[in-house]
Amino acid sequence: MTAEAGTRDPLAVVAAVHPLASGAAQFNTAMVTALCELGPVHTLSWRRLYPPLIHGRDTLDRISHRPRLPHADMMLDWIDPRTWRAALRRIAATGSRAIVLPWVHPVMAPPYLYLLRHAPPEIARVVICHNVEQHEPVPFERCVSRSVLRHADLLVVHASHQAAELAGLGVTGGRVLGAFHPRFAAADLCELPRREQVEAERGRQGHPGLSLLAFGAIRPYKGIDLGLEALARVPSRLRARLTVAGVFWDGAAQLRRRISELGLEDRVELRDGFQSNEQAALLFSAADASLLPYRSASQSGVVQLSFAYGVPVVATSVGGLAEAVTDGVDGILCPPGDVGELTAAIQRMATDRAALAAGVRRGGEQHSFRRYGELLHEAIDALSVKARSRRPRTRRRAPSKTAEAPA
Repeated sequence: MTAEAGTRDPLAVVAAVHPLASGAAQFNTAMVTALCELGPVHTLSWRRLYPPLIHGRDTLDRISHRPRLPHADMMLDWIDPRTWRAALRRIAATGSRAIVLPWVHPVMAPPYLYLLRHAPPEIARVVICHNVEQHEPVPFERCVSRSVLRHADLLVVHASHQAAELAGLGVTGGRVLGAFHPRFAAADLCELPRREQVEAERGRQGHPGLSLLAFGAIRPYKGIDLGLEALARVPSRLRARLTVAGVFWDGAAQLRRRISELGLEDRVELRDGFQSNEQAALLFSAADASLLPYRSASQSGVVQLSFAYGVPVVATSVGGLAEAVTDGVDGILCPPGDVGELTAAIQRMATDRAALAAGVRRGGEQHSFRRYGELLHEAIDALSVKARSRRPRTRRRAPSKTAEAPA
């Protein structure tokens, strides 16, 4: 921690962190770890993150080894407003200069609206927008998102189109910080697999000529069906193979049926279920490239997770993917929804993957979580200066006319 960091008032982060299981929790865990290197941080997390009637899945990662993470108080409960009030009392007692909340989905509107509206006025309210508009329609999402985000003093976005989405919502009062999705540090997530483990995984896959990995929550907007169509067109001499690993929200039966129709049973593996950090590390380390044939995207943690393991990507140029991936340097971009172009991109990856992997390795430090934390601190510092400049100055009392001059 630098001398300057040691003089800063704390930040309060209200966010899902490990052992909660989601891409957002993985991001938040890495972000808090980096912020703690730059100054004091108080982290408040959730013992129940979603309303149980809406989200019935287990939300805990019960199988990964604990990553490097400072202490977090798992005190908040979505259905108990008393915990929201207790969180604000805790934050006020710590003397925090800002409260930082990640925004992913409108389902978090009730607690977020309370926290933002009732935060002490001297505390800056910062919202990190992972999603502004949702990939798949949610009833009243624009109205709900607007009602929450308009209370932020600082809105952080990871891609330029998200700033445009905020403007489209009419959320223009707060300052917008154009940042980036940082690159994960693989060694912070778990112990890296040994070479013999990676070789064994490649052998289990049948020693493919090109091992592709589609990772993360599997939902229709991820375009896995398009990836299957493209894979079926890739020449057999390339011996391309695809592993699809993550929790299937819906559509698993349709994907299995399409795999059979395309005759891809020996070239596609579906691993439906939560993947631990250790399982993810092995899959990425054994892959030649990640496949992201998305129909839409805000930004993608999967790209940065792939880069953490030195693995280039094939992705469609939607949303923030076009900013996260540099075509011909650390990955290959192609138009969304075009199976022919996706097929050509996979074939190009088979030829260029060594050079693209080298490009991935060159591009790390400027996209680190530490640099992200520095940008966040700089923006909050600017907010603090602006807030102080708006405070009314206290008038000094004029000395009494009857007061005697000092001897």
